[in-house]
Parts: sequence; structure tokens; C-alpha cells
Amino acid sequence: MLNDDFDLSGPAETGAGPSGSGATPTSRTKSKRLTSDVWQCFDVVEMTLPDGTVGPRAKCKFCPKNYTTTKGGTGHLRRHMQKCMPKHVQKVSNRIERIRDAISWIGSSNPRFQEFGRHCTLNGLRPRRFQTNMPVRWNSTYLMLKNCLEYDTTISGFYNMKLAKSGCPPAQSLTPDDWYVAKIFVEFLQVFYNATVTLSGVYYPTSSQAIHQIVEMSDMLNTYREDHLLGDAVVAMETKFKKYWSEMPFLYALGVIVDPRIKLASLEYLLEFTGNKLSIDYSEQITDIRNKLFEVFSIYERRFGCIHTEPSPEPDRQPLPTSWSILKRRKKDKSASSSSSITRSAASSGAELNRFLEAQFDADENTENFDLLLWWKTYSYRYPVLSHLARDILVIPVSTVSSDQAFSTSGRIIEPRRNCLTPEMVEVLICIRDWEHARKRMQNETVDEQFIQNFSNLYVDEGSASNQVQN
Repeated sequence: MLNDDFDLSGPAETGAGPSGSGATPTSRTKSKRLTSDVWQCFDVVEMTLPDGTVGPRAKCKFCPKNYTTTKGGTGHLRRHMQKCMPKHVQKVSNRIERIRDAISWIGSSNPRFQEFGRHCTLNGLRPRRFQTNMPVRWNSTYLMLKNCLEYDTTISGFYNMKLAKSGCPPAQSLTPDDWYVAKIFVEFLQVFYNATVTLSGVYYPTSSQAIHQIVEMSDMLNTYREDHLLGDAVVAMETKFKKYWSEMPFLYALGVIVDPRIKLASLEYLLEFTGNKLSIDYSEQITDIRNKLFEVFSIYERRFGCIHTEPSPEPDRQPLPTSWSILKRRKKDKSASSSSSITRSAASSGAELNRFLEAQFDADENTENFDLLLWWKTYSYRYPVLSHLARDILVIPVSTVSSDQAFSTSGRIIEPRRNCLTPEMVEVLICIRDWEHARKRMQNETVDEQFIQNFSNLYVDEGSASNQVQN
């Protein structure tokens, strides 16, 4: 809940090709930068040409064929990629499953894992275990791959060596392409994982963060829409994404409007940016949001119009959303001034709201640290009615994770070994747990911190943690 002091308490690489692929063409005159996505499937290597000279050639990563790099454009490379990839590139799921099988096999035997630990030490890495993912939880796949990527060479070297000794076919070995696919997959999932964690918080307002996360996800979907690895999956995801967000919830819009760094003009830009990425027309919704904003404010004005408050100390700062960089690029956009005049003409009343929407920022309010709740507490004397609206909006959670976890918690309490608990005792246990977490400020662990630790904190030598960090 949010009290009168605005204190919120808890609830009851854009490179052209893969790194290390050597995909930097060379010539006798100058280096040429690779910008086409086809170079994800080709390596540029020095080869002996038919005339006996040595020069760069584009070698396919999935078959022995190679092509010239001096021919105009990359059309010939793209045509080969479209023919070759369906036959040679396995599905992303198959490559991830191969990595999963490898780390599962390594950890299934204590002697084998001890040998792997010594292998890690020889390679300058800290020995650790790896938790395998659960097919029904996509975030477990993300965490599994994220923790494995640092050990990719070590895992491949140890696993492939053991396969070779046991006489297994080379097709079962881990390849650099497997890890490249895993890296791309982690980069793609990271924005969705960050959105899940951010919007599941309980000690800071999340209603002002929702549209920022939608902007980030729409930009990621647009980036990977034509990716040769994830394109088909992204198209399906985008269809479902547009089903949910083709109509922007009014709560999300209000959460952004009451942010003094964003307000109505920048909200319009964020919606236009998202619409361009996903081919959605938000123009009518922007008009509806503007009208509903003044309608809601008029209700608050009739109720709190006579309230006066005293100024408070200056606010602290908190990190800005990553989508703030999009708004920085818009600073010189002339639409900001025109939108404010449109807003004033949209309603004859609401002088306080108009004053807030047209106010210019101080220099320190655009810093990278900003506490939204404390800002409204500080300036509530300047915007007495709007501060009440902001307080009511910012306290609303946008995620159901907290509510869903309440049911999960009760399920862990009422287990087969404790099936005789009375309803009163279950209520007591749940309340005590929640009160204890509130005392320790641990109610924000709605993403199941223990679940994350199962993937992250699996180092064998906990005593050498400080030495590992220093190294």
C-alpha cells in the first residue's frame, strides 16, 4: 500500500557475424565491414583462388561450398543460405537439448563431475555444477543457458573428449554452432526475463514501467522477425503479442503520464514507436487516453480540489528504464510543443493538469537516477490533486505474480506430510511467513529467488569466491 508519505510497502553485441568466427573480410586495399545478416552463416577465410593467388572467400558454415566476397552485394550468399539452412541447420530446440544432455551427463556421476571440476581448474574456471531446465518453464531454459555460456569451451572439450573415448558418433558432440545458437537464444530471451523480474516487484511502482517493457519487447520482436534461427518462432510470438497489446490498457498509460520525465507527449511517441515496430495504429487510442485523463482528473479535482500540502525534501534517484534512450533520441522532436497545446484545448478545466503537462524539467530531473514516489511526495504541494491521482495509480501492480505465488505458497504448506492442518493453522502459517518476509524486506522475491539460486549458486568451492572475483 502507498501511505500519505508515498512509502510503498509490500502486499498482504550488434556485430555482423558471430564472435570468433573470423567474419571480417580482408582485401589488399582496405577492410570491409560486414553488415548483412547472411554473414551469420558464412565465415570469411583466406583461400587459394583458381588463378593461384590467395584471397578472401565466403565459406558456408554448414557445407563445404565457398563463394566470392568481391561480387556485388550478398544476393548469391543469401540464395545459398536459403537452400542450405533447411537441410543443415537443426532446430534451436535440438541444439539446446544437446547442451542440456551434456551438462546432465556431466553431473550424473560424482567421479565424472570431480574430473570435470579438475578440467575447469586447468582452464582457469571455478568448478561448479549446472542445473538443467524444466520444459514447462522458459525462464529455466534461459537461466540454464546463461550460466553455461561462460563454460562453453570447457563443457565442449570435456564432453567431446569423453564421447570420443567411448566410441560415440561425432554427431553427438557439442559444436561451436550449438553455443552460438544458445547465445542468440539467451540474448533474445533476456528482454522478456528482465520484463518479468521488473514487473513482478512489490517495493516500487510497476504501473509506470509496463509500457517501457512493452516498448523493449516490441523492439526485440522487430529485430528478430527475419532472423534465420528464430524467425518462425518470433512471428508466432508477435501474433500473440499483438493480440494482447494492440489495445494499450489505460492503467499503463496513466502510469507513464504521471512520470514527470515522460508525461503525455512522450507517451504518444512511445506508442508510435511501438506501433511502427508491430504495425499497430495507436492514433485513436492516444485520443481516447487524452480524453479519459481529463475525465479522471476532473473526478479527483472535485474531491481533492481544496487540499494543500507542505513541500518535502528533494527526492533521491533510481535507475531509468532502458527505453529512456528512445526518448532521448526524441528530445528535439517538435511534436512535444504541439501536443501540449492540443491537450489544453481538449479540456477547459484541469488547470493543474495542464500546468503539469506543460511544465519544463529541471536539469537534475533528467539524471539516470530518479525516485518517482519521492518526487510526487516532494511536489505534492505544487500539484495537490494530481499527486492523489498519481498515488492511486502507482500503487496498482501490473503483474499477477504476487497473487499467483500466494497459491503456490499454500501448496507448499499443505503438502502430503501436513495434510491434517486446519484452515486456521494454514492461515496462521501463511501470515507469519508474509510478516517475516515483510520485516526482512523480502516480499519482492516474487520471481522465486530460490529457483534462481538453483541455477546460479552451484559453485563447488564456496571458499574461493573472493579469489575468483579478484582473478
